[in-house]
Amino acid sequence: MSLQDYVSKNITGRIALISRLEADVLERYTARAGDHVEIGCLWGATAILAALAKKQAGAEGHVYTIDKMSGGYWQTGDTGYYNRIPTRKTVIQNLERTGTQHDVTIIEAMSDPWPLPETVKPTTVLIDGSHTYEGCKQDWLNVKKLEPEYVLFHDYESSRHPGVQKAVDEILKNDREWVKVEKADTLLILAKARNNETIA
Repeated sequence: MSLQDYVSKNITGRIALISRLEADVLERYTARAGDHVEIGCLWGATAILAALAKKQAGAEGHVYTIDKMSGGYWQTGDTGYYNRIPTRKTVIQNLERTGTQHDVTIIEAMSDPWPLPETVKPTTVLIDGSHTYEGCKQDWLNVKKLEPEYVLFHDYESSRHPGVQKAVDEILKNDREWVKVEKADTLLILAKARNNETIA
């Protein structure tokens, strides 16, 4: 059974990605040694997927998922899961069901100001929180200071989220230290220019 199928079978909710290809790419990048941080939690599934990818690869590292856990789907229901409302309790249960409760830390907070201590220097970061131009841009400004090897943006070139596209297009145009290395559906991966190679 693939990691994606295992997660889907054992959690309440869904993996908040649009395709198996996106999940495959997320697995590949998060299977690297080092911490992984994601902005946006929902059902906790992408954090679980990252933690399991590390375990499967024998890679050291911890996973942090940042979400204020209010507003949006946390209030109105997840349209991708029959309008059921995610809760912190459900996320914790999902971690326990998949045996990742010690591998993933939930940070119930806004992503700005940055809520993690300076000692957390992630290798990879997934930005999938605020989908406004301003929110996505601010997440980028906070994340790039951490100097991760790879930053993954979700919902890029999705007609539903023009704010994400605008923010990322500006980065690609104006920030020459970062380059696009891979794209899978709406998941775009940027790397520091010296790391500009895809993960096979």
